[in-house]
Amino acid sequence: MYEPTTTRSTIGFMDALPFDIVSEIFSYLTQDDCIKSMSVSKSWYERVPIYCTHLWRTVELLPGDRHKRLKNQRFLQCLGPHVRKAVLSASSRDELSMFLATLLEYTCDIQSIVFRRCNVVHQDVYQVALQPFSSTLRELSFEDHPYRLSPIHMMASCPNLTHYTYHFSDRPDYHTYSRVSSKLLPDTLQLSIKYLCLNTGSYSDFRLGAILQHCPQLRCLVVNQSVPTTFDLDMCSRLCPELECLGFHGAVVSQQQGANWEAYARRCGTRRSRGLRHFISAEIGGYGARQMVPFLKKHQDTLKSVRIAGNYRIYDEEEKSWSGLQAILAEHLESVHLTGVVLPNQPLGTFLRRSEALNQVVLDYEQTDFDDDVADALAALPRLRKLAVNVKKPSVLTTWASNNTTLLGFKRLLAAPNRLKELSFGGNVLVDDEIIDGLKDLTSLRRLELDHSECYGTSTLSAEGIFSLANCKSGSALQSLTLRNVSNLTDDTLLSLSASMGSLKRLVLSGCNGITKTGLSMLIDNNQTTIQELLVSDCTLVSENSTLNLKNGKLTISYNK
Repeated sequence: MYEPTTTRSTIGFMDALPFDIVSEIFSYLTQDDCIKSMSVSKSWYERVPIYCTHLWRTVELLPGDRHKRLKNQRFLQCLGPHVRKAVLSASSRDELSMFLATLLEYTCDIQSIVFRRCNVVHQDVYQVALQPFSSTLRELSFEDHPYRLSPIHMMASCPNLTHYTYHFSDRPDYHTYSRVSSKLLPDTLQLSIKYLCLNTGSYSDFRLGAILQHCPQLRCLVVNQSVPTTFDLDMCSRLCPELECLGFHGAVVSQQQGANWEAYARRCGTRRSRGLRHFISAEIGGYGARQMVPFLKKHQDTLKSVRIAGNYRIYDEEEKSWSGLQAILAEHLESVHLTGVVLPNQPLGTFLRRSEALNQVVLDYEQTDFDDDVADALAALPRLRKLAVNVKKPSVLTTWASNNTTLLGFKRLLAAPNRLKELSFGGNVLVDDEIIDGLKDLTSLRRLELDHSECYGTSTLSAEGIFSLANCKSGSALQSLTLRNVSNLTDDTLLSLSASMGSLKRLVLSGCNGITKTGLSMLIDNNQTTIQELLVSDCTLVSENSTLNLKNGKLTISYNK
C-alpha cells in the first residue's frame, strides 16, 4: 500500500469545506475510484472512506475476489456498519464462507443478501452460513440459481426475513440436485414474509399451498412458471388474507414491476391490508378466463390495476371467453392492460364504462374492428390520461371491408373532451391522415406513438398528414414522439417536424425507410432543435455505423438493433 508523507496540500478541500459538501463531491466516484483515491496519502487512506459511506451500502463479491478484493486493505477499510446489502457470486463453499466471514469481521449491518449464480450445491451450507445474520437479515435472494432449494426451509432459517426471492436457472448445463433438509417444520410455524417471488419450473397448487400456509402476513406474491399448469387463485387469498399484489405466470411480470412490488411491500409496514389491489397474470395451459374472471369479480371493490396477457393458441371457446369482464364493477380501478386477449367490443366497452376511475388503458388485442362501444366508453372516462390501442385483425382473414368504422370510433374518441397526456396508436388500420387530423385540438398531449403497419393498402399516412401534425396545437406541445413503420416519413418531413415542434425532447424512429443518414445529420446539426434524445432502429438507409459518426454534445444518439 502506497502511503506518502502527509502534507496540508494533500488534505486541502477536506478541511476547507463542510462535511456534507465533501460527501457530495465524493458521491460522483465509483467504488474503484474511491479505492484508488485512498492511495494519495495516509490521511486520504483514513479519511476518504468516511466521506464515501454512501458508495458502500452495497458490496459485490465475485468468484476469485478472496484472492483480490479481500486481500486489498483499502477495500477492507471501506467496509463497516454502513454496508447493508451484499451480492455474492461464490464458486465454492470455502469462498462463500470467506465472503460472509469478512462481512461479519468488519461489522457490516447486512440486511439484504443476494446469491447470484453461486456454485454451492447443498442447501444446508446456506442455512449454516446465514445463521450469524439471522437477527438482521430482512431480504434474501437467489438469482439464476443452479440448484433446487426448499423455500420454506430457507425462510425458516432466517426468521426475520420479509423478502424472499428464488429464480431457478434455466441453463441446461447446470445440475439440479441438492441435499434438501429433511427436518419437518411445525404446522403452526408463522413467518414474517411480506414479499415472495418464486421463479421455477413448476409449482403445483399443493406445493405452493404448503408454503403459503406459513406466510399469513404476505402482501406480494409472484409465481413464475414455465410449465403449463392450473392455479387456484382463491387459495392464495384464503391462506394469505393480507395479500395486495398477485402475479402469476410471470412472463408478464417485468423486472421493473417486480422491483416496484418489492418496494410496495416495504411501505406496507404494519398497516392494515387494503385488500387485493394489483393483479398480473397470463393464460397458460388450462388456466385462463374461467379462473381469472370470477377471481377479479370477488376483489372488484379493491382492485387498482389489472394486467392480463392472453394466449391466442387456446382454442377452447369457453376457456378463452373474456366476456365475463363486463360483469365486473371496479370503482377504484386506475389501470388496465389487456394484451392478446380475444374480447368482443361490446363487453369490453361495458367493462371500461363501469370503471370510471381509469387513468391508464392499454389495449393490444385481436378484433375485427374498433367500434363505437369501446370508443364511447373511453371518451366517457373523465380521468383518462394514458391510452394505448393496438388492434390486430384476425389472422384467418385475408381481406376485410373499409376501415370507416375504425376511423369513426377514433374520431369520436379524439373529439370528446379529454385531458390525454400519452397516446399510442398501432395495428393494421388505425393510423391514418384523418386520425392525425383528429389530434389537432389535444393541447394536453405530451407523448405520442404512431405505428403505421400498413396492411392490404387500407390505411395511408401521407407526408402531408405527418406535416400537419407539426402544425396542430398538440404537435407544438409534444415532448416525446415515436414513429414506427412510417414509410412516407422523409428527410424533408423530419426536418419540418423538428423545426415546428418547439417542445420536443425525445424522438424515436423505427422502420422508417424514407430516412437517411443525411437527414439525421441535418437534424442534429440544427442549432434550433430542442431534441435531447434520438433513438433509431430498423431504418433501411441508416446503419449502426452511420449513427456512430453523428456527433452532438447536446444530443444522445442510440441505435437499437
